[in-house]
Amino acid sequence: MLGRSKKISRSLTRTRRSFFGRVTELLGVSEVGDELWEELEELLIQADVGVKTTVELVERLQEQVNRARIRDAEAVKKILKRELIGILNSKVREPIEETPLLTVILIVGVNGSGKTTSIAKLAKYYKDRGKK
Repeated sequence: MLGRSKKISRSLTRTRRSFFGRVTELLGVSEVGDELWEELEELLIQADVGVKTTVELVERLQEQVNRARIRDAEAVKKILKRELIGILNSKVREPIEETPLLTVILIVGVNGSGKTTSIAKLAKYYKDRGKK
């Protein structure tokens, strides 16, 4: 188990370095402008942040950057980090819309990302509420 834990930790570290490395690269070279926002959107979607979350996140970033007249890419990176942490720490969850007949939940992710664990948690959640 410890070996698997270390392997997962290493994989997550590589992913984190890759994502934030690309963000750093993007924000280190680019000026704050339309091209930056488009590339950041693309990067977030490629990182499986999700289209809806990505659009909302980039809009919030743009709003904060424009309001404060920020031109420094490092400041944008700090705001991005703060917003991502806020999303991850958020307690508000959108419920899965249930239909009276059948609800299908599609789980997608790379190896070792926790799909099976998430499925088990969902199964327990619905079983505890009397669902099959």
